[in-house]
Amino acid sequence: MDRLFLRVYLNILVGIGVAAALAWLLVLPRADAQLERNAERTFAVPAVLMAEMLADRHRAGEDLERVIERLSKRSPLPFALAARSEIPLSPEELARIEHGEVVKTGPAFKSVFFARIEGADPLLQVGPMPFASPFGGGRGFVVVLLLAVGVSLGVFALLGRLRRQLADLRRTAESIGRGELGARAQVTSRDAIGAVAATMNRMGEEIQRLVAVREELLHMTSHELRTPLQRMHFSLESARSARATEDRERAFERMDRDLGELDRLIEELLTYVRLKERRAPVTAPVDVGPVIGELCETLTEVAGQVALVVRVPAEEELPVHGEARLIRRAASNLIVNALRYARSRVEVTATRTDGHVLIHVDDDGLGIPAESRERVFAPFERLEDEATGETRGFGLGLAIVRRIAETYGGSVVALDSELGGAQFRLSLPA
Repeated sequence: MDRLFLRVYLNILVGIGVAAALAWLLVLPRADAQLERNAERTFAVPAVLMAEMLADRHRAGEDLERVIERLSKRSPLPFALAARSEIPLSPEELARIEHGEVVKTGPAFKSVFFARIEGADPLLQVGPMPFASPFGGGRGFVVVLLLAVGVSLGVFALLGRLRRQLADLRRTAESIGRGELGARAQVTSRDAIGAVAATMNRMGEEIQRLVAVREELLHMTSHELRTPLQRMHFSLESARSARATEDRERAFERMDRDLGELDRLIEELLTYVRLKERRAPVTAPVDVGPVIGELCETLTEVAGQVALVVRVPAEEELPVHGEARLIRRAASNLIVNALRYARSRVEVTATRTDGHVLIHVDDDGLGIPAESRERVFAPFERLEDEATGETRGFGLGLAIVRRIAETYGGSVVALDSELGGAQFRLSLPA
């Protein structure tokens, strides 16, 4: 940071030096020339009038030396009589004076004016003018020095704030690098540094979320895979120790079922994690009606003794923006869940109201207690079947439904059903 300040400071000093040199070479000569012209216009006429007055006094017999002495005491300008032979003027300038012109010599702030006194031999000398250049006598250097000091103080104050902001960004980056994913930078301004700090905070939040998703996947995988793997180990030992072919075949059948359960569990886990990653959702117009109708035709075969009733208006489109595969997956999970807990009837209804498409799935099962209706959407939360005391499924189906609904700006809730069991209402923006 100190090197940054030094580089900026040196660059500014070099810029000031270059600007001063250009001003000295280009601006000041033009300014001096203009000042000389202004001085000549200002004092030429008074010098002529003074010369005429002295000529009148000389014709009246007065001593010009005494007259000049009295004028010098009353005027801030120096007056004097100058012998022609002692004045460093060229023949051209002397000729101009003889023709009645006023001749100026010297720089702007030390100008000397000469004029002819008619009837007298000496010339009237006005000057040197008692003026001082505003940048003379080292004052120009002092001005440049004060400018450099002021700029350096401003740069130091500005870079002091930047120093603190960059130091905070560095500490935050180092903390995140050490695994402290909750570290955040302070956003104290709306400039480029503040934008970098806000971006770093968003990056930290995204890293923290992704790590949390991975940890959740690891925890869920290790927890949920343990049971089917233990059963497979038991079935494998049974197959090894079985002497009868029938016992060995039954052990292999159990292993095959456990492998199928593992496949389904892994698929559910991957689906849930992909949805948790919050990637940009794929959106396209999807008509919910045909999706529900086709899905229910497929699930009728697995419904068994449970009647699956579909109430979807054939003449009305139910369009939503989403991915047909995920919309089908959400509806399928709700219907399969209802079939799992229904006694004899499941009804699927799709309607459109208030800018949303609503999918209702009702069953005539035992329903869900009010205190558990939000908990059932958490991953791996499974309610016990009051009839058998067992839990069913993996506990990911409803969690996946909620993630799909949230992905497309919708919602899903559990309610009481008029059939006596539970109703799940999936709402998606039309």
